[in-house]
Amino acid sequence: MKKHLILGTAGHVDHGKTELIKALTGFDCDTHKQEKERGITINLGFSHLDLPNGNSIGIVDVPGHVDFIKTMVAGAAGIDLVLLIIAADEGVMPQTEEHLQIMQMLQIKYGLIVLTKIDLVDEELLALSKDEIKEFTSDTFLKNAPILEVSSRSKKGIPELITSIIELCEKVNVKDSAGIFRMYIDRFFSKKGFGTIVNGSVISGSISRKDNIYLLPAHKELRIRALQHHGEEVEKIFAGDRASLNITGAKHEEIQTGMALSDSLIQASDLIDVKVTIFADRHLGNWSNVIFLFGANRLFAKMHLLNKESLEKRQTSLAQIYLPQKIIVQFGDKFVIRNSSGDLTLGGGSVVDPYPLHHRRKRRKQIRIVEGIASGNLEEIIWAEVNKVNRAISHTEISQMINQTPQEIAEFIKKNAVRDIVVFWDENELVFLTEKLWKKYQQKILKQLAIHHQQNPLLENGLTSKEMKSFFSREKKKNAEIVLENILSELANHHKIEKIGESWKLAKHKIQIKAKLRSRLNEIETYFKQNGELAHSFQNIRKEFPKISENMLKQMLSYFFEQKILSVLEGKYFLSSFLKQAENVLRSYLDKHPEGIRLSEFRDLLSTNRTTAILLLEYFDGIGMTLRKDEFRVLKNK
Repeated sequence: MKKHLILGTAGHVDHGKTELIKALTGFDCDTHKQEKERGITINLGFSHLDLPNGNSIGIVDVPGHVDFIKTMVAGAAGIDLVLLIIAADEGVMPQTEEHLQIMQMLQIKYGLIVLTKIDLVDEELLALSKDEIKEFTSDTFLKNAPILEVSSRSKKGIPELITSIIELCEKVNVKDSAGIFRMYIDRFFSKKGFGTIVNGSVISGSISRKDNIYLLPAHKELRIRALQHHGEEVEKIFAGDRASLNITGAKHEEIQTGMALSDSLIQASDLIDVKVTIFADRHLGNWSNVIFLFGANRLFAKMHLLNKESLEKRQTSLAQIYLPQKIIVQFGDKFVIRNSSGDLTLGGGSVVDPYPLHHRRKRRKQIRIVEGIASGNLEEIIWAEVNKVNRAISHTEISQMINQTPQEIAEFIKKNAVRDIVVFWDENELVFLTEKLWKKYQQKILKQLAIHHQQNPLLENGLTSKEMKSFFSREKKKNAEIVLENILSELANHHKIEKIGESWKLAKHKIQIKAKLRSRLNEIETYFKQNGELAHSFQNIRKEFPKISENMLKQMLSYFFEQKILSVLEGKYFLSSFLKQAENVLRSYLDKHPEGIRLSEFRDLLSTNRTTAILLLEYFDGIGMTLRKDEFRVLKNK
């Protein structure tokens, strides 16, 4: 399988990084006039090396001068392996140490040590340099890395270096191209006839020329005109590629270094939880002003320690970073911090939570949540994310927070339980909530049903699922539906609730009519029997019984309806016995008069009014008993 990898250089200024890349590739990364004049690399330089075995390596030449650490970190984003370059005539220098520490912070795992300018020293000095390097790298990821001796001018050692790069590439795992596409812009420019060109290292995922992408955090949709990888136009780019995109949809002034391109609308954040380690010989207090370097972003920030009161050299703590602007950052992303004056790299670490709770006060539960996410254990991470939101949360939402695919979470849950967490499966969606919240929701439904029955003593039915969804106003619609469905099923299985029609009621609920209420019911029933030949609107009934509240009157009428004492047509109430009487009278008349019956004749037969007669005849038409022919009604089905 062909690998797409990014190789970065690291080392002190003027130790020959750019010359080495030129010797390897034939390409001069010092392309800017200012770089030529000053003899040092200021901007990121890019080249590539296509290896004989088919692997493709993008090479990032990062600056070595102390003033350009920001640019160096921007170039380091996405690096898979590194060449630590040390000049034989100078040995380990301040920026050599700082660069290696930054590579440690960015958790780069693979690298080679290249001893340059060997033609400038004798064998004795060369041996001393190698001994110094071995001691210098003894407790780093380069402790077992070979030290390769080269001269960029004479090309001595270059073939051996290429062979070592080929061998090292075989050990490097390819970045996953199945997830969200993400690329941070570290360089952009306009080119006549083409428009805007943006460059960057593809951190994750893949994208093709026909796909739409978003400029983040601006949430601006863009279109890709062309894709380039290693100077050649391609149809698709992958994680691990150095890429150039010719885009449309954004003006040149809308783009900034540090922005991200993605195929998903990732939410930006200006508050993040991190795990940070200090390698500088400095003391950091509980609240510290730092410069936060991530991708191509350089931001002044405040850092609040969460599980320590202070940090010393080689110590690690969880912390919350307050940023002055929103950036696109994901779980696991690496960063570097410098002191507020920008002249010293303090340390760095990884993002634990891009969307955390606010931890201005150090509550133990909140710190436990951060510790759970920081553990790296997927069970702990899921537990922490569910506890953090205090609502039902889907596995798709969790995947976006922890930078893992929904499939990975689903596969884990198939095989593992998470303590104190309830999980529901609904087709392709998993929904999580805490056991505490699960029980709380059950009690809420039982309580609301009890209140409903208390307020509606004459109604046998309870609340519909649609009505109960309002209890989950904090939940996302789909999550609420899944949780409610499972709660109702759980309560029904334990015989606490029962379904009646389209509603749910408490299993123990029975209609209980007390004496005072029975007296009122008798009054209303007597009223209907005394005026049984008429249709009654609700408003008219209310006028007859002004002392009965509107809600109670509706319940009483519903009770009579459920008991089949009353019937309702077009919002008007009838005695059910009168409706049956009207049907019998009409059928008997039409059996004897097949020519039909007029409205006025039907009205007189029932001794009712015109409004009631019209309602009844339209009802009989509706049920298919009669058919209107001009001014007559005839039997439709004898």
